[in-house]
Amino acid sequence: MQFLDPTNPRPSRKHPALTVELKGARLAYLNNGWLSMTKIGRRIEKPLRDRYGVSEVVFCDVPRNKEPPGGLLDKVAREFDAAVVGMAN
Repeated sequence: MQFLDPTNPRPSRKHPALTVELKGARLAYLNNGWLSMTKIGRRIEKPLRDRYGVSEVVFCDVPRNKEPPGGLLDKVAREFDAAVVGMAN
């Protein structure tokens, strides 16, 4: 698994967009408890499976305004092919 950092230490350099093959992928959806993340998660699960071939979507709760529980990110890195991380608010 690859963790993508949204910050860019060299914003003037061009970088190709990174992609993830979703067909057959196991996807973790880390929800930080904001209502918008909960609603979006419910709405995108079916299209992720039907349109993109995601084999499994597992919803994981992360405390609002706090770091993830110990070991959660390591577990996601070991067991999943991709993750959607809740940063909505």
